[in-house]
Amino acid sequence: ALAQEAFQLVVIGGGTAGIPAAIFAADRGARVVLTEKGQIGGTLFVSGGMMAAAGTVFQKARGNEDSADAHYDDIMRISDRTAIPEMARLWADNAGATVNWLAENGLTIGPDQPVTGTQYDHYSVPRYVWGPQNGRSILSVLKPLLEQRVQQGRITVLTDAGAVDLIKDARNAVTGVVIEDSKGKRSDIRGLNTLISSGGCAAGFTVAMGKLS
Repeated sequence: ALAQEAFQLVVIGGGTAGIPAAIFAADRGARVVLTEKGQIGGTLFVSGGMMAAAGTVFQKARGNEDSADAHYDDIMRISDRTAIPEMARLWADNAGATVNWLAENGLTIGPDQPVTGTQYDHYSVPRYVWGPQNGRSILSVLKPLLEQRVQQGRITVLTDAGAVDLIKDARNAVTGVVIEDSKGKRSDIRGLNTLISSGGCAAGFTVAMGKLS
């Protein structure tokens, strides 16, 4: 049945990027299918879950003054200006809202946070936060939100569903993905838009777009 059904969004990879993408797309009215080769959570099971963000509720609770501009300036300083400015700006402008959203949905941090740094180069103000269970703390926030939308019928989750190829039409526009289970069975999943969010933070920035609805 899934092969004949076209979703508004196909998300490949159910980890740090894929879960929030599915949640926010569903909240905006899209019918979403989330495909994952292994278990939902991806690298959140093993990552440190450390996040740097300006203007967070955690900073305000400790009286730390910060801004997106200061965060951006620190990124460029620490990277010796090798960071891609557009990407650094995008992160600095949105990181605070991201962390605040996690906090609103239950993320907690240690009593001595935020900090300027640990094993990484230090920021100019306390900015780093992470949960008591590292990446799993983030997953413990995201997973109930995902499951709620699955129960509401707004998101379909497919596990044991590794993406092996993109489906394209005659104009070379992406119209879905071919998935394969652990037994080698393949299925086509059709979607108006396809988001590739697999491979961890180093490889999770590619978007394959079909036609926008």
